[in-house]
Amino acid sequence: MFELIIEVVKKLLISLLLVSFISLLFDKILTIGESPFQTIVVLTFYVYCIISLFTFSRHKLFYVLSLPVLTQFIHIFQKYSFTTGANSFWRLFPFILLDLYFINFFFRKGNYLSKKSQFFISIWLIINAFFIIISPNAERILWGGIVLYLFTLPLAFSYLSYMIQADDFQYEIEKYLCLLFIILGLGTFGLVFAGAGYKGSDNLLATRNIADTNVTMAYFILLWPFVLLYTARNALSHLFKLAMLFLFTGVVILSFSRGAVLIVVPYLILTTLLTKEFLSFKWVLALLIPGVIYKSKITDFLETQDLTYFWKLRFGDMISLNSLLTKLESVSGRAEIHRIAYHLFLKSPLIGHGIGSFEILGPGYREAHSMWYTLLAEEGIIGTTYIYGVFSALIIFILKTQNDRFVLPISLLFYLIFNHTVGSTFVILPVKSITINCIAPIILLCFYFHTKSRDYNKLNHEKGGSPHL
Repeated sequence: MFELIIEVVKKLLISLLLVSFISLLFDKILTIGESPFQTIVVLTFYVYCIISLFTFSRHKLFYVLSLPVLTQFIHIFQKYSFTTGANSFWRLFPFILLDLYFINFFFRKGNYLSKKSQFFISIWLIINAFFIIISPNAERILWGGIVLYLFTLPLAFSYLSYMIQADDFQYEIEKYLCLLFIILGLGTFGLVFAGAGYKGSDNLLATRNIADTNVTMAYFILLWPFVLLYTARNALSHLFKLAMLFLFTGVVILSFSRGAVLIVVPYLILTTLLTKEFLSFKWVLALLIPGVIYKSKITDFLETQDLTYFWKLRFGDMISLNSLLTKLESVSGRAEIHRIAYHLFLKSPLIGHGIGSFEILGPGYREAHSMWYTLLAEEGIIGTTYIYGVFSALIIFILKTQNDRFVLPISLLFYLIFNHTVGSTFVILPVKSITINCIAPIILLCFYFHTKSRDYNKLNHEKGGSPHL
């Protein structure tokens, strides 16, 4: 992993030097953003995307998987100084580069898709193209829909179908996604720090809007099992494992999300306890005993911190709620939005109103804060049945294949719970807001191919083996 980190840093430095040199020759470039610093950072990232994708590296899979994650950070860093929305070139450019890399890759390697995979992709393209075309919001999300739905996701599926042939695919994808978990965690802390001081604001709750809590937390749910698998498989030190645990816990604390507390905390505890190789019981005691001994001092310290005040603002009314189900509904706080989505569904129950339609037909939110209601309103019975069919097939496949560890199906279960109670984070195409989202589906593809690689490589070894990544 250290070798990969060094390689990433080198590519970033080369990108920065190139952008700095170009800005010296053409100084007007620095006026694109709200400041020269912001412009240099954004342009450096785009150059980094080109260098990482189109130059040789034995870790190419990492760069492919990391680009959508890093793109979320650069979108937030761009804020509103660069054109926002699903059709914005600035938002779509990294994904366009990724698609060009995929297309170039398959021109060189050829088509390795099975008939079954070709059929799946064909159905995906037909259904999603239809729902983009019928959307009353199509003009404002057309290019985003085409790039993400019709190119990025099918091409990513095809790319992973090829990469799975490598003997070390399972090991490498665990390592890469574990590293992305670390990057996402540290980046989220950075966003909270930057957001707390953005334009003079010292209110930590303001960072929830900047860091896009719902979207970020869904990524952590999906990445966490790969952290557990990677650390267990490689017998890493307990200090590293504790650091990963504290990183996840810290993100939950700073999210000020009631959904994170009610859903992510139980998920974190359950998956950690089920992965016996992750932390032994003595390390759990080592964490609990000091907490019990110094409970009063810890309580006194927290009472003097601003963080505790903001937590009380968010969680002061939680004790009065009657049941966990009521709490889950309350944390989403979107009962009225759900009713609006359901009424939209009743107006066009078969096909809905099209992808991205809820943002203009509903109360202005980019989705109905529930995958179920969002799909009903936008894609009707046909689209909803199709998407849930895909999820059902994925769950069944993982359950049939996972015979020693269950962290992947548990992660998928909690991801779906989160999507149905807090907010939908599958593919988001906002017209007005900053985030362009295409991360969760790519990580779900990693779930599928990571699981499939076990049987694939077993069969492949019987035929003589495959090359490494």
